[in-house]
Amino acid sequence: MNVNLYPPKKLRLNKDTFELEITWQNDDTHRISGEDLRRYCACSSCRSRQLIGVHLLTDCSEMVAVNLIANEAVQIVFADGHNRGIFPWPYLNAIAVGRVKDFVNV
Repeated sequence: MNVNLYPPKKLRLNKDTFELEITWQNDDTHRISGEDLRRYCACSSCRSRQLIGVHLLTDCSEMVAVNLIANEAVQIVFADGHNRGIFPWPYLNAIAVGRVKDFVNV
């Protein structure tokens, strides 16, 4: 049976461990670190820097907020003010299961 995973059943930001905890429709639960979310940010600024070989990760992987964008994605707000990345559910799932390269050339 092919279960649609999106949108997730539960989304929780753990501010103590700087992890985003996601429970998908099939009841799989993943924790994604703030470091991974910052590393795989696909906003135009981060993508252009990545394309020219500039290291993207700053010292700040601390997440301060997660904002729902319709029922399709989330916006992650980091403590240093970076908030331009929008993470659609399929992309978050790819980060969680280690398949980001299926989406972008990282």
